[in-house]
Amino acid sequence: MDRVVVSRVWYRLRDPEPGDVVAFDVPDPGVIACGGVPGEGTVFIKRIIAGPGDRWREQDGFIYVNGERLDEPYVEPERRDQDTIPARTVPEGEYLVLGDNRTMSCDSRRWGTVPRGNLIGPVLATYWPPGRIDFR
Repeated sequence: MDRVVVSRVWYRLRDPEPGDVVAFDVPDPGVIACGGVPGEGTVFIKRIIAGPGDRWREQDGFIYVNGERLDEPYVEPERRDQDTIPARTVPEGEYLVLGDNRTMSCDSRRWGTVPRGNLIGPVLATYWPPGRIDFR
């Protein structure tokens, strides 16, 4: 399991943006959908794909936001699923978060968006294991 550094103050200085890799407290529907137990303080790390008011959909494994297909170089071809999800709008004050390994990710596509208050902060660095050290 990766160990990361997360800034708890960053989102006091600016709003979250699509592309940010964030740590967040998983809403209860997400905990249940992903096999956890609500109330145990489950934290996930995912990428923000769309923000409040954005309209998104998935077509054959590719994500479209506000009608434009996202360029997602961080999703390796063999980790892209082939799902199709009809267009939906991200509610005000919430964020769509997806994992970069789409074939294995339990994310907003399964259980819904994440309220702004659940975002802990952006991931600044990975420090463990040593072979995955990375600074964003």
